[in-house]
Amino acid sequence: MMHRPSVPELLKPGQSYYSLVVAVAKRAREIAQKADESGDILTEKPVKLAVDDFVKNRCKMVESSEIGVIRDRRVTYIPTTSLEDDE
Repeated sequence: MMHRPSVPELLKPGQSYYSLVVAVAKRAREIAQKADESGDILTEKPVKLAVDDFVKNRCKMVESSEIGVIRDRRVTYIPTTSLEDDE
């Protein structure tokens, strides 16, 4: 029986659990799509294969520097002057 990695084993300090889930899902979709296109029959589920890729460092997660930054997505505001200019 293969070892099931825990989330702390897959995440480096400061990385987001959500980002890991998204990365594994994207990799699993890629695996499934490649198998479908080539006509291969997968003996393992794509998610398990994707997790294995991350465990064995065949894939790595790259997070945006803006992870965790909360923004109002409806309005974009770019200041034309800095606060220091007003003083």
